[in-house]
Amino acid sequence: MTHSATVARRLVPPKFPLAASASIASAASAGLLAIFALRSTGTLLHVAAPALLLGVAAWMFFSERYDRTLAVLALYLGLLDGYLKLKTGSTIATLGRDVLLYAITIGALVRLVLWHRPIRVPPLALVVAAWVVICLVQVLNPVVPSIGHALAGVRQHIEFVPLFFYGYAVMRSEQRIMGLLWLLVLVAAINGIVSLVQSELTPAQLASWGPGYANVILGSGSNAAPRVFDTASGVAYVRPPALGSDAGFGGVVAAMALPGALAIAIAGGNARRYIPALAVGVVLAVVGVATSQSRGAVVAAGVAVIAFLLLTVNSRGGLAAMAVATLLGIVAYFGVTVLFGGVTSAPNRYSSIVPTRVVSTAVAYREATFALVPTYIVDYPLGDGIGSSGPAGGSSVGGNHDSGLDAESEPTFLLIELGIPGLLVMCALMFSGLKMGIALRRVADRRLQVALAALSAVFIALCAIGYVGIDTANSPESPFIWLTLGTLAYWYAEMRRGALPRRSNRVGATLAGR
Repeated sequence: MTHSATVARRLVPPKFPLAASASIASAASAGLLAIFALRSTGTLLHVAAPALLLGVAAWMFFSERYDRTLAVLALYLGLLDGYLKLKTGSTIATLGRDVLLYAITIGALVRLVLWHRPIRVPPLALVVAAWVVICLVQVLNPVVPSIGHALAGVRQHIEFVPLFFYGYAVMRSEQRIMGLLWLLVLVAAINGIVSLVQSELTPAQLASWGPGYANVILGSGSNAAPRVFDTASGVAYVRPPALGSDAGFGGVVAAMALPGALAIAIAGGNARRYIPALAVGVVLAVVGVATSQSRGAVVAAGVAVIAFLLLTVNSRGGLAAMAVATLLGIVAYFGVTVLFGGVTSAPNRYSSIVPTRVVSTAVAYREATFALVPTYIVDYPLGDGIGSSGPAGGSSVGGNHDSGLDAESEPTFLLIELGIPGLLVMCALMFSGLKMGIALRRVADRRLQVALAALSAVFIALCAIGYVGIDTANSPESPFIWLTLGTLAYWYAEMRRGALPRRSNRVGATLAGR
């Protein structure tokens, strides 16, 4: 390699060693500060945590190993983001994830400028750009009380958009996708343990974990709906947030991890030696779903697993996939019916989603909300003000603007926030993701095919539960959606241009007489 080629790889050509040294020094200083800060929880959260965050962000800015920096971001989102928010009781804590994500992004942009490399525009890039433009234009909506509040509303919609481009540029190997699936299993397992612990606590005990927990569990402050449920005897039980910022986080993460665990199990190769660890992770993930007290998480897990099995049924080993699907179906039917159908006295919220009533419950659960879609299309074609609902709805930045409208499903939420244009663009993105995910089931490489099927299955599940909740502005759903869209866009483009071998369509060939 020539000297000029070596220099071209540097972020700041003559000074990169100094920049890297500064990054390492920042992380080391932050670590020393954390050691002293461990003397008190307050100092740890308000001094050491920000210092550590800045040290890690400095490393992320200078690092060219995007697979590693994105893994650290995923661990932060899954294990620390929600906990810090609830422990401190401050929404400012959520800015930590932006510091990390945009440290990676700014560093990547600087390198693109310095390297003068040609940029390959991803498929769907124009649709993603249209989404960003629609969100930014909403800042000018006269209904919004101030620019500051509008920007807080914009953040919840475009915060994770850069992950689309990272999915396209980074997730270009089966190993990296499998690594992401392992990471999801790990995060789900840890959240399952925490959710199990929290499920054994009384509402008062969990509320004592911090001001944010009190706000969520007891319904104090800006949160008017306590995250508890009452049994027939009138006893209140918590709906655990695990390590997230709201109830059901552990269940949602587990639903996202289960297809990946199945993909790892049937992919073969070196993963076979880790089957015991994978089995433990799956058990803890199922515990996370069961203890989350979130009916949406249970439905999402079921849809994700079924979608994965359907996407892989035509791959090699399809008979094994069908056998697993049959076994899981039998176990799920009798397990859910017996455990959550009234036979046991264990308190839960799942009696309405036993297999015999799951479809009717799913439809009736948000039927009134979904019926408002035509009304909102007519009454708010351009939206009722960004930041008036969703996670930013309770924000007091620049004045509060609560529309009072029903934003309990993805369509109504998008209509309230962004009007018809926002709803149409997001529908286009979701439809494109579904189309690409289904088409990629024909990838010839089995390990890659099942890895992509796992991502696609979760994407399908998130689209399905958008009927009963918000996906595009909540974590972990939103970052997963954007990263998956970018990943599927890359592999779909490779398949379309012939660079990715496909399995022959045997059914189609047979019908055509070939």
